[in-house]
Amino acid sequence: MSHRSNILWLFTLLLTVLVPSLTVAAEESVIKVAGWDVYRDPEHPNKTIGFRSFEERTGVKIEFAPLSTLDEILTIAESEEHVDVYLISNEGIEILWNMGLVNPIDLSRVPHYNNLHDSLQYSEWSQFDSKVYAVPWAWGPTGLMYDQDLVTAPTSWNALWNPEYKGKVSMWDDISMVWTTALSLGYSNVYNLTRPQLKQVKDKLLEFNRQAATYYAGGGDEIKLALQGEVVAFNGWYDPSAQLKAKGKNFKMIIPKEGAVGMFDSYMIASDRGHSGYEKEPTGKDGVHRHEVIAHQYINHQISPEIQKEMAEITGLSPANIETLPLLSREQIIELHLNEPDYFDRMLLWDHMPRKNLYLQLLDEVRADWKAQAQ
Repeated sequence: MSHRSNILWLFTLLLTVLVPSLTVAAEESVIKVAGWDVYRDPEHPNKTIGFRSFEERTGVKIEFAPLSTLDEILTIAESEEHVDVYLISNEGIEILWNMGLVNPIDLSRVPHYNNLHDSLQYSEWSQFDSKVYAVPWAWGPTGLMYDQDLVTAPTSWNALWNPEYKGKVSMWDDISMVWTTALSLGYSNVYNLTRPQLKQVKDKLLEFNRQAATYYAGGGDEIKLALQGEVVAFNGWYDPSAQLKAKGKNFKMIIPKEGAVGMFDSYMIASDRGHSGYEKEPTGKDGVHRHEVIAHQYINHQISPEIQKEMAEITGLSPANIETLPLLSREQIIELHLNEPDYFDRMLLWDHMPRKNLYLQLLDEVRADWKAQAQ
């Protein structure tokens, strides 16, 4: 064999050995997260809040799929899409668990869990078969947002139906519009409404169709509408007032006298069911797949006080980790109601609806009326 042939043979051998390794390394250097769009980095839509320090410390890149409804999160979870971590609201936790699409979380790998809010640690929402499947990261009410420069300080959800603001109000295009409207009618059983009550809700939402400027699709939409001056009041499932004030819009969130629904969002680790590639993934000496090791590192990083502070400042939602409080100003603590020990327990947490089909039918009718009106 000639010297030239030897070189070619060695080069081919190196490619055969190295290229698969390089491919595996490249795949292992990425963690894919799917969840609520409000948690994307303001300047990098395909990254989550806190991505910079995590990528710098670990060398692992984050890819984020921002979604705006629970159904979208569930759809991507049961698809063939490769996802490592879900960021889902509390009423979706049991759904993902029942679908067999998540693994239990090893809390020894998430030491910051010990500093979570008392109402969020070992919550009945997050535990199944004596194992924890979800780690809370943010919480807050779906409150009434209003422009303080253009709206007289409201006290009731009925401000959204005030003729004075016709063409300048909005609601989230989500099942939460049913809950908000039920509260405006004085009902607190928002997840178990009777047929007569649902009829009243429907009639009032049809009225809202004549009152509204539009319905918004997600977190990005509500900010855009407010910045463009298209809306002066809306039901916000998180509080973007800090972002809006930074850009010259004087919005504020309140909990109306009728109360508010609320939620907490949590991280869950995807199982290998329904996903391609995990069966070939390297497994450590302890039998844990590398994607799970990275996922635990990522979750622990996200609930650290420093990243929780960043999340609260960007989204207006409250941090799950109580060790974040010393990092916040007195004004921030008051705005987030973190000085009120019972505030979390006063929320009507998003919950399952035994007769969800009736709610969805109502929504279809309201949306059809809105579409017909627009045409």
